[in-house]
Amino acid sequence: MNHSYRQWMARFILAGMLLTASLPAAQAARVSTLRGGVTPNRARVVMSLDAPLSYTARVTGNQLIIDLKGKAERTEMVRLRDPRIQKAYLEPQGRNSRLVVVFRKTVPVYKIFLLKNPQRLVVDFPRSGSTGGSTAKPEAGKSQWLGKGLTYRESTVNLGAGRVKTYLLTLAPSSDFRLDFIPGYGKTIQRGTLSMIQKRSGAVALVNASYFDSDIWVVGNLKIQDKWLGMESTPRTGLVIPRTGAPSIQPGLSYSGTVTRPDGKTFAIGGVDRMRLANELILFNDGYDDTTDTNAYGTEVRLAGGVVREIRKGGGSMALTPGTTVLSGNGAAAAFLNGLRTGDPVKVTQTLGNAAADSTPSVGSAGPQLVRDGRVQVTSEEEEIADDIALGRAPRTGVGIKKDGTVLVVVADGRSDDSVGMTLTEFGRYFVQLGADRAMNFDGGGSSEMVVNGKIMNDPSDGTERPVRVALGVFRK
Repeated sequence: MNHSYRQWMARFILAGMLLTASLPAAQAARVSTLRGGVTPNRARVVMSLDAPLSYTARVTGNQLIIDLKGKAERTEMVRLRDPRIQKAYLEPQGRNSRLVVVFRKTVPVYKIFLLKNPQRLVVDFPRSGSTGGSTAKPEAGKSQWLGKGLTYRESTVNLGAGRVKTYLLTLAPSSDFRLDFIPGYGKTIQRGTLSMIQKRSGAVALVNASYFDSDIWVVGNLKIQDKWLGMESTPRTGLVIPRTGAPSIQPGLSYSGTVTRPDGKTFAIGGVDRMRLANELILFNDGYDDTTDTNAYGTEVRLAGGVVREIRKGGGSMALTPGTTVLSGNGAAAAFLNGLRTGDPVKVTQTLGNAAADSTPSVGSAGPQLVRDGRVQVTSEEEEIADDIALGRAPRTGVGIKKDGTVLVVVADGRSDDSVGMTLTEFGRYFVQLGADRAMNFDGGGSSEMVVNGKIMNDPSDGTERPVRVALGVFRK
């Protein structure tokens, strides 16, 4: 079991514990009345709901399995007059349920979405002959000149599975604008909506960026103006933004950090600006919050100028102030910190294993890679991207770079009748159509959003803005 896997398991278990503890007891949504229908354009399976619910989808062999956070009273089955589909059935799974669609061969393109009045969950299987080809040209939409070298454009594109609304920012190398990442709330990575971030930062345009794990931490490597705000040991693709020159997309960014005491003993940094788990050494700075927000079962050491200024044992929640960092340890990490004394010099080293990323002030990784050398190359497995991101179709956010340095920032709507969303492979194909030499994926789903001049340009699938921890902004130079 590798370190990254243990990290993710710890995050998953802890997040589950926190959610269980914080949510009041509530009746689960109920799922009933499975039905289906076929038109010349599609096959459709519909379930009635008494309230909105969450779901996840996965493909296993010739089956599409949709796990539903809602209770079904009995097993129901429908057969559709579609040669692709053998059967569809709904079955109880304790307090939850699942819909299974069995196909005669492989699972075709599909889209899943919720409808209101009345509440329904819908699964559509478009017919390939009705949706256009993958080389279909985008339908023209709104376009706007935002300043020298910066344009905005809306389009509707069909990559073979249905219509997708896309929103594109094009940033030329000679423009009057620059890119940078922005924390979610003021100068910290606490959560905020893009509209709030835009008002505070003054960005001309911005999109959501890195993944984040519930209310706990940024998932991925993050450095903004030379301040480390997140880390990921699993190699991930990242956007590297230098002080001067063109941004670049770099694969395989993997964080490692070490703290060294005066006696030469070392301890690995297990996380940056996130909650502390058992036996972990976490590095905090004022980009996290006002305090470390830790419990009393550990030791915390304040550094300024590489020297120990304060030590607190068994206190927790040490204040975070500008120009200082706090090393926070539990268990074995606390024992390591207990070997320090006020006035001791401490060496902290941090690297992403990439010279360009280490030397630049701002880096944001998410992943996976979508395009390399002008060809679609999706690296979900290599980057250990979770199935809910890697599989199926969804709203997407990503960035691409042409050979001449032109930056392409794209949001694609999904989970609606008006826009079916994209798979990661389709997203990569779209970037190739736009001329990208390299491209990468950012957080998607309900987080996918673009704001231009204070206006929300796309249709977030939640129906409203989802607060995020990190944004990618376009600023005037």
